[in-house]
Amino acid sequence: MEKVKDLKIYGSGSSSGGEYNKIRIMGEGRINGDINCTDLKISGEGTVEGNLKAVNNVSVMGEGMLDGNVDCTDFKVNGECGVDGSLKSEGKVTIRGEADVKGNLKAQKVKVQGELEVNGELFADEVKITGNISSGGDCNAEIFTVEGGLTIDGLLNADIVKINLYWPCKVHEIGGSEITVKKSGKLSFLGLKLIVTPGRQNELTADIIEGDRVYLENTTAKVVRGTDIIIGSGCKIELVEFTNSFKQDEKSDVITNKKI
Repeated sequence: MEKVKDLKIYGSGSSSGGEYNKIRIMGEGRINGDINCTDLKISGEGTVEGNLKAVNNVSVMGEGMLDGNVDCTDFKVNGECGVDGSLKSEGKVTIRGEADVKGNLKAQKVKVQGELEVNGELFADEVKITGNISSGGDCNAEIFTVEGGLTIDGLLNADIVKINLYWPCKVHEIGGSEITVKKSGKLSFLGLKLIVTPGRQNELTADIIEGDRVYLENTTAKVVRGTDIIIGSGCKIELVEFTNSFKQDEKSDVITNKKI
C-alpha cells in the first residue's frame, strides 16, 4: 500500500487537492481542490479552494481562506480566517483574532478571544466569548457566556446564559434555565475603557427572555417570562410574567407584571 505523502509549501506556491498526511504552508500558498489530510497548518497566508477534511487539527497562524466546508477534530486560529461553508469540529474551536463562518458551526467547545461571525446556526456544548459574536441563525449550547457584545438574529438557547455587557447587545429571543445579564464594570476584560456607542448605553435588547431563574440589568425587552425573576437597574420591560417570585429595582421600568 502506497504511503500517503506530506505536502509542504514554503515561500510562494500552489498545489492540487487530494489526499495527504500533514500539510504545511509557510509563507503564501494555495491548494486547488478538495483535501483529505491528517493535519493542516498555515503559518502566513494560505488558501484552500475546496472542502477540507482533517483527521486531527486545522491551525491558522496568520491569514487563512477556506473556500468550502471544514471537518476536523480541533480548529485553531491565531489571526484571521474565513470559512466559505460550514465548520464542524469534533473537539474545540479556538479563535484568537477574527473568524467568519458562512455556514453553520458545530463543535464541542467554542472559545473566542476576539470576534466570531457565523452566518448560519451555532451548535456547541460550551461557548465562551471574550469579545464579540454575531450569528444569523440560532445559537444552541449547554453553557453560553459572553464578556463583550453579541448580535443574534435568532434564538439563543442554553441551560446557562451569562452575559457581561461591554458593548450594545441584541438578540431576538433568549431561552434557558439560568439567565444572567449584568452591566460591566469601569474597565473591560482587556483593561481598557469601555467603548460606548454615541447616544446608547451598553445594554441588551431582546424581544423575549424566558427562563427558570432570570436576573437582568441594563436590558430592554418586550416580554420576560420565568419562575423567579429579578429585574435589576437600568431595565425597560413591557411585560413580566412569573410563576413564583418577582423583584424589581426602583431604577427600572416595568409596565406590567403578573403572576401566572
